[in-house]
Amino acid sequence: MSLHRENVTWQREDGSWSIGFYTFTAPWEYGGDPDDYDYEWDVEYDLNSFWYLSTGHPTSDAAEDAYTRIHPNPGSTTILYWEHPDNREEIARLDAIAAEHRTRKAEFAAITAQWK
Repeated sequence: MSLHRENVTWQREDGSWSIGFYTFTAPWEYGGDPDDYDYEWDVEYDLNSFWYLSTGHPTSDAAEDAYTRIHPNPGSTTILYWEHPDNREEIARLDAIAAEHRTRKAEFAAITAQWK
């Protein structure tokens, strides 16, 4: 089974691989009839935020496997190699988004720990 979700897989300077799936919203979440929308395709992406992130993989395939172990196959990914100098600015941007994602996740974990 597959479920298209926009994502990117990138290689860091140290050779490790990361995969990030962009945060998305669906129009039916803000009113309207869900039956009027396609769950897979009628979504809007925030290309500056991840809802799923996995880092530190030895290969791009391993990064994708981390996602598909618990989620449907997204069908495709954009792959950015460190060895291509034209990718380095975008890789730096993705690393910054990843750092922000980890910070938000840690903050959420600290808040929910207080609930116990």
